Amino acid sequence: MSFLFPGFLLAAGAIAAGTVLLHFIVTREPDQLALPTARFAPERTIQARARAFEPRDLLLLLTRVALVLAVGAALAGPVIAPPRRDVIRIVMLDRSRAVASPGEAADSARALLRPGDPLILFDSSATLLERSITDSLTGLAGVSVPGRISTALIAALRTASRIRDRADSIELVLVSPLAAEEVDAATDSIRDRWPAGIRLVAVASGIVPPASSVTLESDPSDPLGVALPPVAAGTPQGTVRVLRRLAGPADSAWATQPGRVLVIWPANVGPPAGRSDTAGAVMAGGVVVVAPFVRNSSPAAEGRGDLVVARWVDGRPAAVETPLGQGCVRSVAINLPAAGDLVLDPRFGRLVSVLTQPCGGAADLRPLEPAGRARLAGNARVLRTAGAGLVPAERMATPWSRWLMVTALLLVGLEAVVRRRAAA
Repeated sequence: MSFLFPGFLLAAGAIAAGTVLLHFIVTREPDQLALPTARFAPERTIQARARAFEPRDLLLLLTRVALVLAVGAALAGPVIAPPRRDVIRIVMLDRSRAVASPGEAADSARALLRPGDPLILFDSSATLLERSITDSLTGLAGVSVPGRISTALIAALRTASRIRDRADSIELVLVSPLAAEEVDAATDSIRDRWPAGIRLVAVASGIVPPASSVTLESDPSDPLGVALPPVAAGTPQGTVRVLRRLAGPADSAWATQPGRVLVIWPANVGPPAGRSDTAGAVMAGGVVVVAPFVRNSSPAAEGRGDLVVARWVDGRPAAVETPLGQGCVRSVAINLPAAGDLVLDPRFGRLVSVLTQPCGGAADLRPLEPAGRARLAGNARVLRTAGAGLVPAERMATPWSRWLMVTALLLVGLEAVVRRRAAA
């Protein structure tokens, strides 16, 4: 057992020692009793001094000492360190759309994991699992969003900092198809924060889905139809639906199927009366379109788990994608100008292509180039936790602190009862 803040325990010991000392220093006058033969004694002042050491109220003393020590131990934060292991393996398992078979990836991770090893499931976000790992791997299902290795590395660094006191060495393992779309501009800098190697376990990559057809559900005279991407021969029908109205329950149910995209792009909705909310440009996927746009009165809101597909020039979301089942719903708050030939502009056509692309954006499942794999793998060694330079985990109260504080509160009540009985 160790303590996060041992100074509190030392202070409690000093206070307890002072309590014992004061208890025995304090003196009291002996009880006066009238003797029957006192009436025969002459009436004069009689003085006699005597010292007798007789400890009293020991139960009260023990209660007070226990109370002081319980409060000090609770504030000190006791921690019972688990048994140390030689090596702890942190497995990062990819479950994004780049994985061809989630079951195959789960089998690879299951073969690497040992009791006590943490598992990090990641796609565009990361989830740490330390319990019920077998059940999670058994029912592992893929998602339609792109993977982000940077997200997995950040979660692994935090986990390594938290468990560094449990083992002499830590090994990172990445189970992933290592697709090109999973590496971003921040991956190399985050990778440099891990001073050891990463074991790469490659799994089969998925197949790039075929081009999707876009169906516009609106009035035939809607100018947006001019800007929709052309449909190639042999493409599946109805995989992307663009609604120029609000979606209903049936529309949402349709979007839960694999590979389906429901784009909710209401027809021009003006701002509230007396207000004018305009934006001079909108940006999406590297495409910038400058036009006198009038913002929708209900702009797309960026919530937790949402992916911003397009932004206005001031940074506010203009289009947001929300996962729904195995598909997604994309809300667009871009009103078309009432006049002009914007829909004929090639840049606006590219913007519409971005807004109607598959969930998570266009897939780039090409394998990562050898140089990128080498940078990701680094040197082939595990990390020695002693002197590794990992940022220590945040120190916080432990469950033992709560129980000790409850014990101290009970001792407060017990001390009051014992003190009253001693006084009586």
